Amino acid sequence: MVSISAFLRLTRFEHAIMLAIAVLIGEIIAGGSIPLFSFVILLSLLVPIFSEMGSFALNDYLDVESDRINKRTDRPLVSGEIKPNFALYFSILSIAASVILSYFINIYAFGIALVFNALAIAYNYKLKDLPLAGNVYIGLTMAIPFLFGSVVVRNSADFDPTILSIFAIAFIAGVAREIIKSVEDMEGDKKARKSNTLPILIGEQNARRLASLLYLVFVPLAFAPFYFGLKINIVPLAFVAIADLGVLYLAYIIFTGWSSPVLKKARNLSLLFLFIGLIGLLLAAVI
Repeated sequence: MVSISAFLRLTRFEHAIMLAIAVLIGEIIAGGSIPLFSFVILLSLLVPIFSEMGSFALNDYLDVESDRINKRTDRPLVSGEIKPNFALYFSILSIAASVILSYFINIYAFGIALVFNALAIAYNYKLKDLPLAGNVYIGLTMAIPFLFGSVVVRNSADFDPTILSIFAIAFIAGVAREIIKSVEDMEGDKKARKSNTLPILIGEQNARRLASLLYLVFVPLAFAPFYFGLKINIVPLAFVAIADLGVLYLAYIIFTGWSSPVLKKARNLSLLFLFIGLIGLLLAAVI
C-alpha cells in the first residue's frame, strides 16, 4: 500500500496544483473574465495535473540510481516506500490520461498536450542529460500552461501580449530553477546517467552565475503583464513585489552560497515565491 505522503513526493503534487492555477490564469486573461465552470474547464485543469504527475513519476523511475548516488532519501523509490514498477505504470497511465482528456477540449489543446507529453518522455530519457536542452524544456513546461489556458477558452492559437509576457516570465524562472537542480544533481547525473548537463559542461560556479542572472532578469519582467493589460491594483502588485524580493534573495544566495543545503533551500523557496507571484497575477486578472 502506497502512503499518501510517498505518493505526493513521487508526483510532486504541489507542482501540479501550480500548473493548474497557471492554466486558470491563462483562461481568465484570454477570456476576459472567470470562466463558468464546465466539463471543458475541468478537463483543462486535469490535463496538466496528469501530465506533471506522470512526468515526475517517470523521472524518479529512470533516476533511481542517480538519486541514490546523490543521497536523495526524500525520493520514495530510494527510500523503498514505493516500488519502481508502480512509478513506471503510474507514469504511463497519467501521461496517457493527459493526452486523451485534452482531445475532448479542442484541437489546439490536444496538439499542445500531445507535443509536451512526448517531450516529457524525451526529457526523462535523454534531453535532461544534454547541456541546456533539459533546462529549456523545464522552462517551457512552466510557461506553456498559460498558452494552454488561452487556447482552451479562445479555441485559437492567437495569443495576446499579456499572455505572452507571462509566458516569458515563467520560462525564465523555470530555466533558472532547473539549472540549480542540475547543479544539485551533478555527481549522480555524471556517474549514473553519464550526463553532460550545463553545470558539468561549464562548471558549477558559471552555472550558478547564469541562474542568478536569469533570476535578476525575472525581477523587472514580473511587472510586464501590468504594462500589457492586467489591471493595476495595490493587492496584486504587493504579491508580485513580494515574489520579486524573494527572487532577488534567491539570486544572492545562489551566487554566494556553495553548500548543497543552500541550493536545496533556494530551489524550494523558488517554488514558494513563484506561487506568490502566481497568486498576484490571478488576483490582477479577477479584481
